[in-house]
Amino acid sequence: MKKLSLIALGVSLATLPLSAQSIELAGKKLELYGKAHLSLDYSDPDVTGEDSQFSVSNNSSRIGFKGEHDVSDALTMLWQYEQGVTIDNGGGEFATRNSFLGMRGRFGELRAGHHDTPSKSMGSSWGLFSDTNGDRRAILGAYSGYGNVLNDRADNALLYLNNFGGLALQAMYSASNPSEDVSGGLDDNDSDIGSVSLSYKAGPLTLLGAVETWSLAPRPNNNTEGVDNIRLGAVYTMDRLRFGAILESTDSDDVVYDRDAFGVNAAFGVSDATDIRVQYLMADDYEGMSDSGASQLALGLFSQLDSATQVYAVFSMTDNDDNAEYQGIDGGHGDELSTELGGTPSSLSVGAIYKF
Repeated sequence: MKKLSLIALGVSLATLPLSAQSIELAGKKLELYGKAHLSLDYSDPDVTGEDSQFSVSNNSSRIGFKGEHDVSDALTMLWQYEQGVTIDNGGGEFATRNSFLGMRGRFGELRAGHHDTPSKSMGSSWGLFSDTNGDRRAILGAYSGYGNVLNDRADNALLYLNNFGGLALQAMYSASNPSEDVSGGLDDNDSDIGSVSLSYKAGPLTLLGAVETWSLAPRPNNNTEGVDNIRLGAVYTMDRLRFGAILESTDSDDVVYDRDAFGVNAAFGVSDATDIRVQYLMADDYEGMSDSGASQLALGLFSQLDSATQVYAVFSMTDNDDNAEYQGIDGGHGDELSTELGGTPSSLSVGAIYKF
């Protein structure tokens, strides 16, 4: 993998988290939680012969059950079943999101199941527009013509988590991803994933890093062997200001996966309940192809109505070079926005989130 260096710039300020209490159905042994997230979008794909249009988008809405059981003073069993819910048109499948059986003790925490990779979680902690039309995954972990692929929820995964003072560790091994085994067969270790992330908090500064390797390239070009990805990031908070920077590098035998990307973002709290956000991401040309990069700009206003309810307005625009085809919207936003080579897709979105 390529050696990376990151210079963390300037000043950064904390945004208001969207939080709410889960509902205890049987104490901590059984809790119900969820999130409903819908938006009204007006999007322009910048494709010849296609007009701008309105759409109602469901954006990673979910419902889940979780619980924990104390086996002894030293050991607690954990479980979670979470599914995505498409409330704009109905539908969903059980346990499509983070679902696992685990245990927690003095050794840390271990989970087994279907789960976000540490690298994906690291990107989520850095980004300011997750699941909106400004989602970072239109550039970060995305590739021209392939879309968002290196921000995965791994199958057949073992995940270890622990904290050592200000240092937080996540380490995952996925025995087979995606699982294409015949029912009853063994996991295919030829398509495994390894992913590790570290975060270190020192006062107002948080440093982030993640390394991920795939034995086979993710969809759609999964006949390519070996994709390696590194992410380095920093977030600095001060009073009402938050500033972040991130750098990503990907290496592979497939030249489309061989490219670097970087991003900066900032948020300013104009009041205790409202903040303004901006995020800029840029992907460099991939190996052997000039004018194959792209950039994305997102601007947003977010307001917390109470501990469970948030509303927002976001404008985003992706600017592709002549030989690039990065999407305007990708990742957790339900209605994606594709384009054509050299396109400049844009979107204006007004949304609401309710979390319980």
